[in-house]
Amino acid sequence: MTDESMRKTIAGNISRYRKQLGMTQLDLSEKINYSDKSISKWERGDGIPDVPTMVQLAEIFGVSVDDLIYPPQEQPQQPVESEEPEKRAKPGDSTDGRFCWRHFFITLLSIAGVWLVAILIVCLFQYIAPGIADLWDGRVMCYAVTASFVVFLIFASLWWPRAWIFIAISGIVWGAALSVFVTFSGISGGGVIFALAGVLELPVLLCYFWRCSARHQWLIPYPFPRKK
Repeated sequence: MTDESMRKTIAGNISRYRKQLGMTQLDLSEKINYSDKSISKWERGDGIPDVPTMVQLAEIFGVSVDDLIYPPQEQPQQPVESEEPEKRAKPGDSTDGRFCWRHFFITLLSIAGVWLVAILIVCLFQYIAPGIADLWDGRVMCYAVTASFVVFLIFASLWWPRAWIFIAISGIVWGAALSVFVTFSGISGGGVIFALAGVLELPVLLCYFWRCSARHQWLIPYPFPRKK
């Protein structure tokens, strides 16, 4: 394979997988910390990503690096008359669905793991120190709320649309405020903590509306696979 043919193959594969996920060049550039001009250059075949970026793209697309480098294998075609409607569906549709659902369940199981640890800690308090269990049970659950949003932010940064990142950050801000409030509930003036959380939330909202203005559309969270 010559350099020119490799560039064209990689360009076509990046464009094809990106469109299968319903992502724009700007969406993809934000996930790999490149400009959308770089994505456009790669998809025109004027250049190719470096090896670490190829690995990152493969993880985002849910494919192997070889799938990005080599031409796609052609599937044997059958006569349209003999095909059922389900068999005439585009291969990319089912792949996109499996890819997004896999990410959804990984995220869900990770958050469930946080709550499982929290429940185990609560049970441990009930068994070892029942005298302070009533005091710490609620605190542990509040800490679990904040930890859940932290875990969700990690996966949202990797896989989900930008709007989910704003939701995760907002959850961390208010969850942390609630955790601090229940931890120091005996201190007067605890409501100031939520006022501070509101101040921290303001830049998140401003950033969200700025992104909506830049995209000329509302960034509505939608984690499930889109069908075009």
